[in-house]
Amino acid sequence: MALALTVVLAGAVSLSAYAGVVVLVLAVALVQGFVVAGWHRTLLVPGRVGAVVIAGAAALGGDLLLVRHDESGPLAPLSGVLGLTIVAGFVQQMVRRAPREGVTASISATTTLTVTVVLAALYLPAYGDTSGSAALVTAVAVAAAGATLLAALPGPTWVSMPLGLGAGGALGWLVGQATHLGAGNGGLLGLAAAVLAEVALALVRRAAGHDRMTAAALPIAFAGPAAYILGLILLG
Repeated sequence: MALALTVVLAGAVSLSAYAGVVVLVLAVALVQGFVVAGWHRTLLVPGRVGAVVIAGAAALGGDLLLVRHDESGPLAPLSGVLGLTIVAGFVQQMVRRAPREGVTASISATTTLTVTVVLAALYLPAYGDTSGSAALVTAVAVAAAGATLLAALPGPTWVSMPLGLGAGGALGWLVGQATHLGAGNGGLLGLAAAVLAEVALALVRRAAGHDRMTAAALPIAFAGPAAYILGLILLG
């Protein structure tokens, strides 16, 4: 179920990149929403309701700010968003009813959740700041999903994880070959997305709990920085 949802989310992000920035924002927000919804259940820590509100507001604020970003410093507004949400996380713990169990774990979970969903929003400046941006977003999302599918296969991880990396690079190469992104650029983007997706998968596997929505969306969310950072380096 989670793997099928990963494919659906990757498809939504990929197709929305060709439908315009508004549709892409909605697709990215869907990925962020799935991560937010199950994060605390995955980690088995308290404070879920407050964390959903804080991280949801951070994701929404980050999305809107990145869509309306300044070309000279597109990521600058994110520092303010992250700063405010960290303060909000401490306030959340102060207003929790006694006994406040798992305070450190709850604050850590809320902070890491906020950073994760805000970084997932980097699909948006990647879409606007690079040439061939729709193909770039597609290569990253498709590669992340493909890597997750193969890395999640039963069997030893020393077999499945290299297969996932290879699949991510190959899918990125295919997208690049089929578009003006370029096969070499597509392959590098796909490989980077595959690495980040497999890190997300490893975190999900090692977590104390499990939530299908978070498990499905986290590899796509983790791949967001690859779209922006490598997009700037490779495509300008």
